Amino acid sequence: MEDFTIERKPSKGRNISLVVYQNGKVVLKHPAKVPKKQLDEFLFEKRDWILSKLKQLPKDIPKKLKFENEEKTHIFGNLTTIQLIPKGKCNLSGETIQIPKTKSEKSQIQKGKLVFRDLLLKKIEPMVQTTSFALNTEVAKISIKPMRSLWGSCNSKNQISLNLSLIHCPEQIIEYIILHEIAHTIEHNHSSKFWKIVESQNPNYKIAEKWLKDIGKKYIYYLN
Repeated sequence: MEDFTIERKPSKGRNISLVVYQNGKVVLKHPAKVPKKQLDEFLFEKRDWILSKLKQLPKDIPKKLKFENEEKTHIFGNLTTIQLIPKGKCNLSGETIQIPKTKSEKSQIQKGKLVFRDLLLKKIEPMVQTTSFALNTEVAKISIKPMRSLWGSCNSKNQISLNLSLIHCPEQIIEYIILHEIAHTIEHNHSSKFWKIVESQNPNYKIAEKWLKDIGKKYIYYLN
């Protein structure tokens, strides 16, 4: 299947399934003990379906970051140029971000994601504190990681996970996602009561929702 790359991902489920993400990644999910021959036959049968899905993808989705020198990306909504430096600490200044250079492409991507995670965490910590206080609630834990289909989530223990791709979003969008997930520590659903909690802190939250739908979709899978 030379036209695209398949990521094979063993899962605990019983069925074989395919997902085509908006960044062009094709993922085959399957039980660990399924023979390779069976998986190859499944992919052969689904080849036309995969090609059809790939043709339907938006043409303006950014290419996956490699964290190369002079590569451009958006950080907190601003177009920023990556500069690799021999050593030292990461520095975000104006339209440039300096990232220490590593020995391989793989380690450079890992280093870049770690830098982005630290920048995002520093940005969101005061937002979490302010919003939690305003809603008179508590967040048990915050984690940041690449996510393929969600900007954030909140479990029953009030532990919040945030998509690393938020690093690309403007500050007001990050604030909205923080508010959205912290509101879930009070209402673990999307009921009218939940939306009233969101609206109490951000009466114009629908503007953020529209941005995420129209523009954010370009970045949600970006760092996967």
